[in-house]
Amino acid sequence: MTKRISVDNELELIILAKTSSDESTLQTLSKSCFSTVRKCVAKNNNTPTSILNILSRDSAQNVSFFANANPNCTNKREIFSTHPCIVCNIDESQYHLVCGSCERK
Repeated sequence: MTKRISVDNELELIILAKTSSDESTLQTLSKSCFSTVRKCVAKNNNTPTSILNILSRDSAQNVSFFANANPNCTNKREIFSTHPCIVCNIDESQYHLVCGSCERK
């Protein structure tokens, strides 16, 4: 039986997106309203090429950046940005604790 994914708890979704290997779950999470969740799907090495290729064109540049960096992505594109938040590799489950005091911004 497939577990229903609650869309209310961002932290739960982040953890699921980072650890899941289930294609259906990753597909659902790749459409999350939270860019942090989509970014975790993009970084997950279990994410199938078909999902990564869609995320490589995500409207959030940090999601797109990490999808393109995933070795399973075949729809590569160059992303030009000097903004440190785009390439930031802070653990998404910790971003709310560190982003406000980030010295790189």
